[in-house]
Amino acid sequence: TEDEEEGFSILFTFDIRKTTRLEAGLSILQTIFICFAVGLGALSFTKDANELLLYPIERMINKMETIKDNPLEAMRLGDLEYKREELEQIQRKEELAQMGRCLKMLYRSKYMKKQKEPMETVMLEKTIIKLGGLLAIGFGEAGAEIVGHSMSGSTTTAVNAMVPGQKVDAIIGFVSIRNFIDATEVLREKVMLFVNQVGEIVHGCVDDYHGAPNKNTGDSFMVVWRLTGAPQERQTKLADMSIMSFVKVIAEVNKSRILAVYRKHPGLLQRIKGFRVQLGFALHTGWAIEGAMGSEFKIDAAYLSPNVQVTSRLQRSTGNYGVWLLMSHFMVQSCSQELALLCRLIDHVSVAGCRHPIRIYTLDLDETTLEVVTKAPELVSRNRFKMRQLREVRKNEKFQEEYNVWDLFSYDEDLIKMRDKYSKEFFHRFSMAYRNYEAGEWLAARDMLFTCHYAPKADAGRFMINSEDEWPQ
Repeated sequence: TEDEEEGFSILFTFDIRKTTRLEAGLSILQTIFICFAVGLGALSFTKDANELLLYPIERMINKMETIKDNPLEAMRLGDLEYKREELEQIQRKEELAQMGRCLKMLYRSKYMKKQKEPMETVMLEKTIIKLGGLLAIGFGEAGAEIVGHSMSGSTTTAVNAMVPGQKVDAIIGFVSIRNFIDATEVLREKVMLFVNQVGEIVHGCVDDYHGAPNKNTGDSFMVVWRLTGAPQERQTKLADMSIMSFVKVIAEVNKSRILAVYRKHPGLLQRIKGFRVQLGFALHTGWAIEGAMGSEFKIDAAYLSPNVQVTSRLQRSTGNYGVWLLMSHFMVQSCSQELALLCRLIDHVSVAGCRHPIRIYTLDLDETTLEVVTKAPELVSRNRFKMRQLREVRKNEKFQEEYNVWDLFSYDEDLIKMRDKYSKEFFHRFSMAYRNYEAGEWLAARDMLFTCHYAPKADAGRFMINSEDEWPQ
């Protein structure tokens, strides 16, 4: 019918489920791929950001915290950085060994570019280590508190030099170069090289025996062994080490090929017949104020105490007594009994800066018996970090219980040579002479001194008395 024709419609049905599923799957894959690509890019960016920026900044912050807490640790940071670089070089060599020729060329070109253009963060990190090392060397042990106090958390960047010091117990030592004025006038500009050559030996031997160089004043060096906080056994061993370090200095100076050259210097020989590098030493122990001395323009880490002046005066008196070393009885009493018995009592004097008279001792050594080492030393590493590591191992061995400082006098060849000249009879006779001298028996002391096997020069501390008219009032 016409009504049915008008209402007639055709319906087509299509099954697109498979197509919809495929499109949905592809959409999911596309989303996964985009997420993966974005994630991979983010990881790559994060890796570069961490390696080039975040990790170096974290390392720098850790290094600054370490230097702030203990400025002397700056030298150890340099060692750790050197170890890290060595490990990287070893790993790089292993990787190169497994690569082909083309890959090696690409790898080397990339590495050389990296070497020529180091990152700013790497340069800054190495600069912090170098600055910390310079602070540790420049200020030394006495300046550790100064640097730590200045770097502690503060709201200002100004350096405050006006900080109180702290009282410490310490062994104070002075080393002086004799005939320094003549050496300066003759050597002129090269006198700096001469002083540094001597200073290298002095500082090296002192550091080997746990001492700390403190102050250099041209012709003299001040060194310190801190006793505060150390148990009694360690204080005794440090006292023994301080004496042994000076013994080693006198031995190394007389054996040095470099310093032996000055014995043939025509200018020095013209002024001083038979010139050789000679040093005067002094040791004393007592309290001192450790801290910063100076102003906002210049700060020095120093020890202030009458005991420092006493040590300086003892060192200046070594030439008058004709000996290489003078020690106070406070110093000898701090040593072990075995080492104290090797020292010789030579006088009882009043020293400005000390309330009571002090007895002074020396340790008899004949350094002229040592021969200059003519052959070149065995090849050693020129890397200062490796040398410092080896030195730390040697220093730690000296604190072992089985290590006794005085044993060196029985098996060290240099010490045996320098002590061979002095017989037991000499020490017995000199001891008797000194007792008479201190008791006021001048003529008896004189007679005993003349019978000593080792001819007394000026080491008795007084001129020879020939009559009662020459007795001191």
